[in-house]
Amino acid sequence: MPSDVAAASTVHRVVRPTCWDMPSSAEQDDESARLLSKIDSHYASACDRLTVRGRPAAVTPLARFFLDAGGVCIGFLDPVSNVIINTACTSPSSSDDDLNVLAGAAAVEHDEVDLNAAMCRRSLDGLVAFLVYFFPYLAGWEAVRYLLAAGADLLAAARLIVADRGMAARFPPTSAASSPAFEAALDLAAQISKHPQPKRLVHVWMSLSSRSHQVLALLSRELHVQEHHSPREELERCLRPLLDDDTLVVPSMAIPWDLAGSRSPCCVSSSTIADVLPYQHTRSLRMVLLDTIHGFYLRAMARLPGGELRSRLHRSLLRGGYCYGPMDDPRSNIILNTIWYEANFPSEITPVLDVIGPKSLTRLVSRSFYGLVSFLQTRYHYLSEHQAVQCLVSSSGQLSVADPNFFAPGNEEQQRIPSASIKEAYEAAATAAWHPKPEQQAAFLASCSVSSGYTDHMLSLEEVQCLYKMLSPNQPPVPERICSSSYHVKLGKWRSEAQERRVSRKKPEFDLHIICCVNEDVCGPEYCEEVEDCLSVAPCKYKYSHVNFLAAQKGSLFSDSCPILFFAEFDNEEDDGAPLFCCQVNEPTPFTGMNG
Repeated sequence: MPSDVAAASTVHRVVRPTCWDMPSSAEQDDESARLLSKIDSHYASACDRLTVRGRPAAVTPLARFFLDAGGVCIGFLDPVSNVIINTACTSPSSSDDDLNVLAGAAAVEHDEVDLNAAMCRRSLDGLVAFLVYFFPYLAGWEAVRYLLAAGADLLAAARLIVADRGMAARFPPTSAASSPAFEAALDLAAQISKHPQPKRLVHVWMSLSSRSHQVLALLSRELHVQEHHSPREELERCLRPLLDDDTLVVPSMAIPWDLAGSRSPCCVSSSTIADVLPYQHTRSLRMVLLDTIHGFYLRAMARLPGGELRSRLHRSLLRGGYCYGPMDDPRSNIILNTIWYEANFPSEITPVLDVIGPKSLTRLVSRSFYGLVSFLQTRYHYLSEHQAVQCLVSSSGQLSVADPNFFAPGNEEQQRIPSASIKEAYEAAATAAWHPKPEQQAAFLASCSVSSGYTDHMLSLEEVQCLYKMLSPNQPPVPERICSSSYHVKLGKWRSEAQERRVSRKKPEFDLHIICCVNEDVCGPEYCEEVEDCLSVAPCKYKYSHVNFLAAQKGSLFSDSCPILFFAEFDNEEDDGAPLFCCQVNEPTPFTGMNG
């Protein structure tokens, strides 16, 4: 379903929320059936390789049993090679006679067609589980589409996802975090596919990852099967030296990742992503961008002085602190927009609040997202929402990079001539983001000549005050009036004080900077049993609360050190109790496209 674009003028392209687009159940079933058929063809090829010439046809059910035992097509090579390696190295070790008996028993319970169909389904489930675990916000039906385009080749499908999300330049197959992430995804895939020895499968592929060229060279040779040996036993004997050699067992995903590039549909046919993938997976791209914008806000808040953030800047951040602007990174734009709004539209009263409301940060992130997309679509009318989001993901959310003419007016290429000015694009962005002063903000951002960032250190109070003066209007602004008796203000104050007491009990060695997210509805709902609770407005309750907060170490020798992000879980039955669990959170690198 296309986005609802409300044009404030013939120039503006203001993007509004729309329903997620997903295929019908019939379409999903058809795509899964086509993928299962492709996997079945890989098994047929693998069975041909595992059959010895001159032996009786009874070997075929035995090969089928090998496949059913452990030969899933999950691995770091092409699907047929994956099946062969898993059959040879990860199936339960038994003699041919024992396996013949087991194969006969399996044939009694299932005919060969049913057995093969079940094996294909197990492989498909494992492949999808790997991709869904590895890539944030990837839906199962999207994973099926990528696998279908890649011919059920796991790493080739992963490369398609990285390319489609515009993250090829930042995807880190050689980083320290890469191998553990691949290993965790592989472990899940082995379990979901009901592999008899999932840990063995993981060990085999992580051990062989740095020796992929040697494995392919071995598989390309014709096996000379000795008397009383099966092809499986012969192949296992050949691979054993690679698996048993501990001198170079250092997992390396760079080699299989590069090999998968030669098998990728884009490389083989010199096609573009649009040619290989007829679908536009805007949903998962949106989620990736929204998640990264959320990270921008956490980092921006960590660089503002805690006292100012909890008082004056708390309100200004939520009302106008969006991440689009002229600065060289989104976090600096958040800081610039927040301080500018406070300097020009201050509040008559500034209640101290230690908590960003449960839905406030999510709303702020979403509005920034629509502001960014509206900016690009206003500047270049030929861009669809999908193309605009792709552009923002590939440029790490930086408008100065996403817009090729951001700093170079008058030097446009013929195919990239802007449809609107920078100021008009900012007006569309501010309108889409529901900024309270869209025209004023657009005029400020279009005229702002500062481009250097504020995110290399934590800003001091003096630096913030200097920015207040620099960004203040010539005439003193008229403060915005807030009703001090407002129920919402009082409720926010009570919640803030309660959460601050809870957090402070666990981390006395830290100074609270800000509580940046609260979810009080974890594990439930459970209907209340006590009469007085049942008569309440909401006669149900949740067991736990999850809280993210930024805290700085007390007595730190480095005044510019940024606060640390923590996660804590609380029992809702104990208002002032210590957290049940609390730990530091390591923030992921933006736009790497990798879980784990």
